[in-house]
Amino acid sequence: MSSSSEKPDPFDPFGIVASMEAWCCLLEAAREIRNVDQEMMMTMLKPKTPGPAPVSAEAAAKLRSIVELMRSLNLDPDAIRQRQPAAMRALEAACLDCRDRSRCARALRAGTAAATYREFCPNGARLDQLKYA
Repeated sequence: MSSSSEKPDPFDPFGIVASMEAWCCLLEAAREIRNVDQEMMMTMLKPKTPGPAPVSAEAAAKLRSIVELMRSLNLDPDAIRQRQPAAMRALEAACLDCRDRSRCARALRAGTAAATYREFCPNGARLDQLKYA
């Protein structure tokens, strides 16, 4: 309450007004917190736009092959992902299902993938479409 050096308010000797002012401040703070909570709840309840699904470490390693191959063909995987997301998803899906991964890896290491990808890559036709578009 008040310290002994303060004089009591002659119109509020019991400190009721001061208590009411403090109570009003607490109520206002509670209202603000409630509003923030409601805003947060609305934000959390907003439907989320579907993003890319999480990729396992194994799948990520497999997908590096298509990115490397695209770069060897002077194609920008990031630009294609932005401009043509469906095309990039199709490339990645075919790469994940590839049964000739060792040949792809050897060609990429040897630097011959750009010349020989049509022989083994399930994405050969798609890459040609992107390359010559």
